[in-house]
Amino acid sequence: MQRERLSIPKIVLYILVALTVYVLQTTLFGAWSIRGYHLDMLPALVAAAALLDGPMEGVIIGVVVGLFYDLGFIGIDGLYPLYFMLFGLAAGAMSRLALSGSYVSVLIMTALEMVVLGLVRYFAYLLPQAGASFALVLQQIVGGTLLSCVFCFVVYLPMRKISRIFADR
Repeated sequence: MQRERLSIPKIVLYILVALTVYVLQTTLFGAWSIRGYHLDMLPALVAAAALLDGPMEGVIIGVVVGLFYDLGFIGIDGLYPLYFMLFGLAAGAMSRLALSGSYVSVLIMTALEMVVLGLVRYFAYLLPQAGASFALVLQQIVGGTLLSCVFCFVVYLPMRKISRIFADR
């Protein structure tokens, strides 16, 4: 089995893209609401990194995105880095087996990631703490997922460009 090489400059660029998306999401997009749904682009970063470059990049970007979630959102501390790390690993493994780094694959994995994340949030935080209605939470999960999938190209295009630049080396 051949060992993969991890490109540090590529990872640094991915982290800079993640930081840019995080800053835009918490400042500019955080105040916007489209029909009651908020745009969440951070999960698309993990799916794009994992599907374009493999499990190691997915794990690293997953931990970074999880730390950004812990910095800016309410929830159980440490749950987000663990969740995104495991998702990055699983999506990277799926990229080796069945899915390619195409835009459709990133859309599918982003939607799956966001639905599972919404359900984890509901069962780990909202249900025990606030007793939130499952129907309302499911409506928010589906609406937020669809909105993020519509704007997923904003994350996918720069990630694909970075991946292709470093694939030639």
